[in-house]
Amino acid sequence: MVGCGPVNLNSPDQLRVTLDSFLRPWSGSAVRHIPAGSRYEVLDFRFAGRGADNRWNYPGEPTLYLASDRGVALAEFARHLKEDRAPDLSRAAVERQVFRLELAIDRLLDLRDPHLCQLLGLEGTPVSFLDKVVARATANYLRRVTAAQALLVPLMAFLDHLDRWVMVLFLEKLPPEPRRFIPSMTVEGRLRVG
Repeated sequence: MVGCGPVNLNSPDQLRVTLDSFLRPWSGSAVRHIPAGSRYEVLDFRFAGRGADNRWNYPGEPTLYLASDRGVALAEFARHLKEDRAPDLSRAAVERQVFRLELAIDRLLDLRDPHLCQLLGLEGTPVSFLDKVVARATANYLRRVTAAQALLVPLMAFLDHLDRWVMVLFLEKLPPEPRRFIPSMTVEGRLRVG
C-alpha cells in the first residue's frame, strides 16, 4: 500500500496525479457465477451493470462484479437476494454455475486501503460503503477521473474480512474481447441459494 499523510491538494490535476500513484497492476483468479443452464457464456457481459440495485455502478454502466472466492460469491449473492428482491422471489431456490477466471488488469485501485479512502475524503470506511449512494458516488468518481479499470472493494456481507474482496470491473475501460484480460477459466461447479 502507498502511505500518505494529510493531503493538501490545490487542484483537480494534483489530486488526479496523487490518485494515479495508487494504481496497481493486478493478476490472479476470481469467481463469477451465472444462472445454471444459462444460454449465455460466462464471458458474455451483455447484462453486466444493467441492474438498478448494484452498489458500485449506476444502472446501464457496463460493470462486471467478481468475487475473491466461492464463499464470497455465495455470501454476496445471498445478501443481494435478501435485500434487493421481492420476498417471494428471495425464498425461491436459485441455482448458479460457478466459474474461476484467471485475469490480468493493468490499472486497479483498492478501496480497502485506508490511505486511499482518506485521500478521497471518505470517512467511516468500509461501513460507509453500506450506503449505496456513497459507494456509487465513489466508484463513479474514480471511473471518470482516474485511469482505473477496476476496483477492489470490501465485501458487504463481511465488512471485517478485508482479506476478501469483490472486484468491480469498468468494462468500457477494458479490451472489448474479454479473452484479452481473462485468458483462462475453469468450471467450479454449482451453488444453490434458497
